[in-house]
This record gives sequence, C-alpha cells and structure tokens, in this order.
Amino acid sequence: MSEFPGASTTNCIDKKSSMPDPSVDRSTGSKVANDRLESWKEIAAYLKRDIRTVQRWESREALPVHRQQHERSGSVYAYRSEIDRWRGARRLTPTRNGKSEFLWLYVPIVVVAAVSLAAYLWVRSEDGHTSPLHAVAVLPLENLSGDASQDYLTEGLTDEIITDIAKLGGVRVISRTSVMRYKGSRHSIPEIARQLNVDAVVEGSYERLGDKVRLRVQLIRAATDQHIWAEGYDRELGDIFHLESEVARDIAVHVKLRLGQNQSQSVSKTHPVDPQAFQDYLRGRHYWALRTKDGLQKALRYFGSAIQKDPNDARSYAGLAHCYLVLPFLTEMSPAEGFENARQEADRALALDPTLPEAHLANAEVLMYHDWNLQRAEQEFRRTLDLNLNDSTAHQWYGEFLVLLGRSEEAIREEQTALALDPLSVVVHHELAGILRDAGHYEESVRAYQETVKMDPQFAPAYWEMARALRWQRKFPESIRALQQGAEGIVREYRLNPAVIVAIDDLRSAYASSGPIGYFRQSLKVNSYLPGPSYYLARDYAQLGDKEGALVELRRSYQNHDPEALWMLKDPELESLRSDPRYRELVLAIGFR
Repeated sequence: MSEFPGASTTNCIDKKSSMPDPSVDRSTGSKVANDRLESWKEIAAYLKRDIRTVQRWESREALPVHRQQHERSGSVYAYRSEIDRWRGARRLTPTRNGKSEFLWLYVPIVVVAAVSLAAYLWVRSEDGHTSPLHAVAVLPLENLSGDASQDYLTEGLTDEIITDIAKLGGVRVISRTSVMRYKGSRHSIPEIARQLNVDAVVEGSYERLGDKVRLRVQLIRAATDQHIWAEGYDRELGDIFHLESEVARDIAVHVKLRLGQNQSQSVSKTHPVDPQAFQDYLRGRHYWALRTKDGLQKALRYFGSAIQKDPNDARSYAGLAHCYLVLPFLTEMSPAEGFENARQEADRALALDPTLPEAHLANAEVLMYHDWNLQRAEQEFRRTLDLNLNDSTAHQWYGEFLVLLGRSEEAIREEQTALALDPLSVVVHHELAGILRDAGHYEESVRAYQETVKMDPQFAPAYWEMARALRWQRKFPESIRALQQGAEGIVREYRLNPAVIVAIDDLRSAYASSGPIGYFRQSLKVNSYLPGPSYYLARDYAQLGDKEGALVELRRSYQNHDPEALWMLKDPELESLRSDPRYRELVLAIGFR
C-alpha cells in the first residue's frame, strides 16, 4: 500500500495545458533539472507550508505531484513551473463570498494572535453560516530545518502557542502532553480531532535558515478538514523573543470586547527578553516535560542559564520551582529541601510577574504539602485557574487537594476537566482513578486504573494504587496480583530495596494461610521498605485492630511532616480511629477543621 495520499502512482495531472512550458528545454524536450523538487519536504518548503497541508492539497485540490514507483517503495517529485501555474489558478478561484481563497501573508508573530482570535471568535463556514469553536488542539510544529537539535525550539514554540491561547479562556485548549503524541504523526486532521474531542486544529511548521526563522501556522476546521485561516512570518532569530508580546498586543486589539479586564491586561503585557535566555528557557521546558531524573537536572541547568542571561524573566524562575516540586520524588533530594527551593523560586517569579499562573500553582503545592496551610493553598489554586482556566495540571492538582478535604464531587469534576484538557495523558488518567477511589467509587476507580495501564503497561504506580482500591474492597487476591504486576517497576521508580518484591510475593501465602489477618501482617513487612513508611504502617495496624500501634505511626508521620499525613482526614482504613481524641488532635494540628 502506498504511504502517500492518493492511490495513483502516475502523474496526478491528466490534462496538460496547451501553453508552452517554460521549464522544458526545447532542444531536448526534457524538464530543466533545477525546476524539479525531489521530495515532500522540498515541495512544502517551496510552497511555504508544512508537509501535511501540501499532501492535503495534492489529494483534494489537484496540486501537481508526480510519483515514481520503485521495486520496494515509491517516491514523489514536482516541478516548480507546474506548481506556479497551479498556484496562479488557485489564487483566481473565488470563494463564495467573492474573496480570493489563497492568500500568502507575511506578518510578525501576531500569527499566534490570529490563531487565538480565530479559535475564540465565531468563524464563517463554507455555506456562509457561523458556528463557534469550542475546543482547539495545537499540533506540534513541524521542524523543517533538517536539524534535530532544533526540536527543542519547535516544541517550545508549540508550548508557548498553547499557553497563549489557553490564557484567553472561552475555548478549551488541549494540553501539551496529549498533542505531543502526534509529533510526526500521519493521522488525518479529522481523526486527530475525534481522538482529542476538538472541533478545530492548529498546525504549522518552523524552519531555521541561518540567522533567520520562518513560521507558518494555519487553523483547520476538523469536521470538514478545511482551512479557516493561515498566516506566516519570517524573522531574524534574535527577534524570536518578541513573538509573545506582539501576539498579546494583537489579541488585545481584536478581542477586547470578548475579554474581561484581567485577561486584557494579561495578554497585552510586554517584557523585554534576551533572545539567548529565551532559547535556554525553551530548552528547560523541553527537558522538564520529560519528567526524568536526567531531564530535570538538565532543565535546572537551562533555567539557571536563562536567569543568568536575563534575571527579569519570571517564567524561568517558575520553571525552576516546578522542577523542585518533582525532584524529591525522582532523586535523593529531601521533600523539605525541594519544597523550600520551590517556594523561593515561585516567590521570585511572582515578584517579577504577579499574574504568572505557573508561579501561583507552584506556590499552591508548597502551601499544601510543605506548610499545611490549606486555606491559602486553595486561594492559590483558585488564583491559578482565574489566570489560566485551561491549565490541565492546575485542575489535576486542585482535585487532589479537594479530595483531602472530603469535597469529593468537586474533586471529581476538577479531574474530569483535567482529562478533557489532556485526554491522552497517562498521569491524568491515573489521578482520576485515584480521586474516584478516595471518593469511594471503587469499581469505577479500578476500571480507570485498568484503562491507565492499557495506555501504558509500564506505568508502575497505577498497579500499586489499583492494589489499594482492591484492598479497600477486600478483594485481596486481586490486590496481591496488582502489586506483583507493578513490583519491579515500583522498585525502579522509587529506588526501593529489591527485597520488597519477595515480601510482595509472600502476601499470597500469608493470605492463603491466615486470610485478611495474614495479608495485613505481611503488608507491614511490604510497607516497611517504603521511604517514610509510617503512614502506611498506621493503616496496616488499624486494619489489624491495633489502635495503639496505628496512633503511634500516625503521630510519627505527623512529626516527620510526611505528605501522606494529609490523607488522614478521610482515609477509610482509619475509620476505627475516628472517635479517639488523639486522632482528632492530630487532624486539628494538621489544619483540618
């Protein structure tokens, strides 16, 4: 089967013009060599569009592309002269409103403003009617530079475009995690739109030519796969950092009647940025998104380098704060050190830009997990979402906060919103499963965990957390099986002693010989291998009916300031302790009311 759009391997133009072809050498009757474009990439570069768009034009609008079938595969080529004639004819083809359908526009990066505007406003369909766009996905920009080292820049620009549109509100914007799965994908636009549940898609390309950059972006209606709008710009590399401010000014001019005062102020804000610092910032974002130990260390270095070059860009400080929030879970850094560093960087970011959502979100996590200041933490979560309602991570983390307080239905709504914004994220699926479990919806929770491991069978935390949901249902054999499935991955993920795998395997014989009592006794041995095991041991003691042992471990967890101590208020496995004054004392000491 051919990998190219269209089935024919012959010339896609059946009828030739009778006019002389200027690309033909009349002495030989053959095409002039330099008239020929030898690949989809060359054709796309000549038309100043991305490859997917050019292939769509070939399939739907008779763009003259030739095919040559080889023994094992096929290739494509085209002639500049034929494309020029096709382009000229296309320019003259009027749309139903009488305007030219094909416009080559060379503008500054207000291109993103137009993307935001087109996604936010009502747009005109082919039959002249208007219909709103409710949800938009910005696909990864295609790197046409022929230099893989520029991938960080294309990914970073994609991320910035997503962020700029998301901050406007009024339209659901799919998060980075989900759209990056389509990098290099050959899925059709309607297929991608169905998978992401959006009605419009933004796609485009980036090309670096020496000290110049070229960006082409277009907005496509998913249902019809037809272009709504397209623009492009050519710039000096040193001017790349001006893109966001120009976007913001253009959006403020065009959609001010649709935006509230806060959004207008946010998108019209400008700040001078050193171009090299901006590139380091984008590199930091690239490595932060990998969520690996090595990636986070590189992200720290690039964010730090960006700050050295430009100490007035708040985004780099916020990037550092988010690194420090995650580092304790993947490295030897203590939670106390990580959260304190995160607080310092978030404060620095907010001193420079009090409206930066990422900094408020980092502050919320520090206030919740480090300070146990639940009232102020909620204020910061709400402030984050006021500034960017499309922040999937903010909805996810706010949902985790709400379930700790017993506000289960609110928590579920937040996680469902996070999932709508990031439908292909394994982490968000996993967190929704956890919220359903903690809210008492055990069957739904197990199904959600099963969906998570179907998406990524190597995602070990899902097996561990699913085992807890099954344990709470008293389905002990199934709980043991889930623990065994995730044991090796958990050892790698959390750097545990491999002996825990043997302890998990022994759960089966312990349960077979002594039932639930044997299970919980052996669970004490399993949980003793965890870092900061006190809270987990308290659960086991409570299930064994050892109230004193459970309260001793709970107090130790409180004194150690373990993040797990925040689960204390609503944990169903601690139900037998609720009436004990010592339990109530701990709950009040944490800050629950």
